[in-house]
Amino acid sequence: MADTNAQPRSILSAIAQVQRSVVVPKARYNEFGGFNYRSLEDIVSALKKPCEDAGIGFFMHDEIANVGDRYYVKATVCAFFTDEPGEMFTLSAYAREAEHKSKSDDAQVTGMASSYARKYALCGMFAIDGESDPDQLAPAKNQGQPPQGPFIAHCRSCGTRYQFEDAAQYEAFSANPGCCPAPSWEIE
Repeated sequence: MADTNAQPRSILSAIAQVQRSVVVPKARYNEFGGFNYRSLEDIVSALKKPCEDAGIGFFMHDEIANVGDRYYVKATVCAFFTDEPGEMFTLSAYAREAEHKSKSDDAQVTGMASSYARKYALCGMFAIDGESDPDQLAPAKNQGQPPQGPFIAHCRSCGTRYQFEDAAQYEAFSANPGCCPAPSWEIE
């Protein structure tokens, strides 16, 4: 039940509440590009609980924009209160479609641009820092084979640490760790 003595709040104060609590780790690694990144799905998943706690929801939509001879996807994120009508806040980001992308058809190229634009619109709205930006971070160290004897590894996303007796135990665990929504294990 809502507090009837509470001050009216704005959509921006609710978004700020989410900004203070959301953490979206860079838990995926792109072998081809040699960088860690977070996906659109990782961001949306990480936002669900903080948005629920703040009493807001969001939706996204795309438009295609032609600028000169290039096409851009304009992704817009709209945040709104889930329990009361009224105020809404929107933010947009653009991503350019690649002219040619090997092994991708035109629909896939548009889809990639959409995902990229949506990801950065969400990052802009919810102040998800660039620390996890694929252009800025190096891959985790010690991603090779685990040592033979006992060793410690930790999740870079949530900080959970475990000691493992051998590589087989580590590999069995890291296949399905369940420690957090986006685990990324690193051997110490």
